[in-house]
Amino acid sequence: MKTKRILKIMHVFAWIAFIGLSIKAGAIVISYFVSFGNVDAAKDLYEGMSYFVYKQNSEVHYTILVFYRILQFSIQAYIAFLIIKLLSNLNIQRPFNVNALRLMQRISFSLICLWAIVVIHNIHVGILEASTGIKATLLSSEFIYIAGIVYVFSLLFKRGLELQYENDLTI
Repeated sequence: MKTKRILKIMHVFAWIAFIGLSIKAGAIVISYFVSFGNVDAAKDLYEGMSYFVYKQNSEVHYTILVFYRILQFSIQAYIAFLIIKLLSNLNIQRPFNVNALRLMQRISFSLICLWAIVVIHNIHVGILEASTGIKATLLSSEFIYIAGIVYVFSLLFKRGLELQYENDLTI
């Protein structure tokens, strides 16, 4: 009973994260387009996120950096959606199933993609800092560790699925 309650709470939190990250990505897209009509909008794209100095320097770099952020929050929202699907389809009596395994693998792959985007962003702003002198704002890149953990869990799920299948055959 306690496990089901915890899973329901996690399901609610996953929905909150999904909605919040979707709103964040959408707000940045809207702010980006508004920033072309109003240059000062680049000073506060979303909750203090300022790319004004990049916009002053180069529209192309500004667009690329904003695209990185939109992609980052969109992938995070997608991961939250995958977690929602995983929690919705989770069966406590038979937790090891092919659907859960595939969802965990997708989550792991999405986290690796997210990490790659963050690394590319950080390299890009590092190059801009070296060439233009604009102070770089780096994004955190802890996603690779989380991706590794989720991948290990998916391997454990795969082994659990194999054992469950073997157990079903012996009965």
